[in-house]
Amino acid sequence: MPSRVFALCSFSSFLFPKSQMAKRYRSKDQEFASTKTESEQVDRISSLPDDIIFHILSFLPTIEAVTTSVLSIRWRLLWTSIFTFDFEDNWPCFPETSFSFVIHNILAQRRTCIKRLRISNYNKFFNLNLINTLISIAVTQNLEEMDLFCYYFLEATLPSTLFTCKTISVMKLSLSLTINLNHISSFHLPSLKVLHLYLLYLVDDESMMRLFSGCPVLEELFYEVVKSNNSTSFKICMPSLKKLHIKCHDKIVQIVTPSIEYLQVQETKVCDSLIGNLPNLVQAHVDIYFDQHEIEYVSKFFNGIRQTKFLWLSNYTTKVLADAGFEFPEFYNLVHLKLCLSTTDSYFLTQLLLAKCPRLEILDIDKVCEESERRWTQPTKPVPSCVISHLIVFKFREYSGSKDELKLIKYILKNAKVLKTVTIQMANWLKPKKASRDMSKLHALLSASKYCHLTNYQILSGLGPLNIQFKSHFTYSSFFTEGVTSLSTYLADDESLMRLEYGGSQHELELTKYIRNNAKVLKTVTIHMAKWLKTIQTVGDNRKDHCVVAI
Repeated sequence: MPSRVFALCSFSSFLFPKSQMAKRYRSKDQEFASTKTESEQVDRISSLPDDIIFHILSFLPTIEAVTTSVLSIRWRLLWTSIFTFDFEDNWPCFPETSFSFVIHNILAQRRTCIKRLRISNYNKFFNLNLINTLISIAVTQNLEEMDLFCYYFLEATLPSTLFTCKTISVMKLSLSLTINLNHISSFHLPSLKVLHLYLLYLVDDESMMRLFSGCPVLEELFYEVVKSNNSTSFKICMPSLKKLHIKCHDKIVQIVTPSIEYLQVQETKVCDSLIGNLPNLVQAHVDIYFDQHEIEYVSKFFNGIRQTKFLWLSNYTTKVLADAGFEFPEFYNLVHLKLCLSTTDSYFLTQLLLAKCPRLEILDIDKVCEESERRWTQPTKPVPSCVISHLIVFKFREYSGSKDELKLIKYILKNAKVLKTVTIQMANWLKPKKASRDMSKLHALLSASKYCHLTNYQILSGLGPLNIQFKSHFTYSSFFTEGVTSLSTYLADDESLMRLEYGGSQHELELTKYIRNNAKVLKTVTIHMAKWLKTIQTVGDNRKDHCVVAI
């Protein structure tokens, strides 16, 4: 133990030289000594039980947890007993030699379990053998969760012990270029419930399917592979799986998951055997592509997900389905429909889709730029029953003020007899004056007496949270106060967030005051001060807004 303590002291001194630490703390003590009361000098956190301190340290990156070893003798070894480790390669004072020291002289001697291990290798080279050693040590200490992000290696070969770990329940692998599992003879992960795989290039599909078969209780799978080497078909057969997100660019995928409750299919080609019937499905997110001669496969796919309660269709999917005049099956359980639309084609929306959703309560539309010649025409067929008697919430995002968009909104308002809530968000690319005019028209429309059954409506600007990062050359000008309908209107109509990178100049102060004075319903202000500032200026009056000042 003495040698280990000496090694830890040396390690801490390497990271934080004593002269720098002493100088730093002397200056701090001198600065605040005159203002501290006796009660403020009490070290309350050190009096806490070890288990609570371990829990607090577990939320810090490991390098920050290590720094606590210089606080006092009691803190010197506390960080070595924490249950979570988070290693990042962007530490300016934590080179590979220190990383190796931590692994071989500290972690390898632990006797307690490791609940979570996170390794992020984004910016510079860490020896892959060193990372594999760390993973192997964690496995011997009953590892429960692992996140591995490696974007530097040409090929990643992971230790075989990781894939036979009996205690791991969460595994997330995000690896660049090539992942090779050919060297692993067997896969057995009896406790694994969550598996996320973000892979740029997979050497062997067969090994991946063997991995899946070795996870008997897996409940969540996120599988994204840009390209694989040696096959064109792929099968996922997991009776226990409840949540699946799959993105395969070049594969014919077969999904056999009868217990699935959440399904997200992204950039995946529809084939005859993509999915079967999913009777327990609750949410479906669909982003598929297909050739015109494969429309029968599309019909089979939507028949398989017809039990869902929530359905999201991507922009590309809605476009190709509208072009094909696709006849949807009846979604009898569907209550929430979210669409990304590139056209306001009335026939597709009302007759092909809404007419097949008899219990729909929430219609949520994200409008993207117009890409189709189809336009809104007054429907000649009866209004879908869901619009008349069930629709209670209508949302429309990226509203640009076109005639077709306005006709669609009027159609919903006129026919939705039990509609209660309407939310319309303006497109973020609109010029302020046009956005203000369109918002005024919508206000007049929604507040009309014939729509008095509405209990709530909102018209939001397209700005979202307002982020301002001041530069050293920033100069306040009349641009920020030009017209009543510009910045002040957005912040007055939108209960948005304001986040400022603040340096303390007079120009920055003027703009900040202007925003606060004109944002009548602004709820949250977060001001990040420059680290070299000595004092903090107070901005605005004593309003009861929630203000966060981060130094």
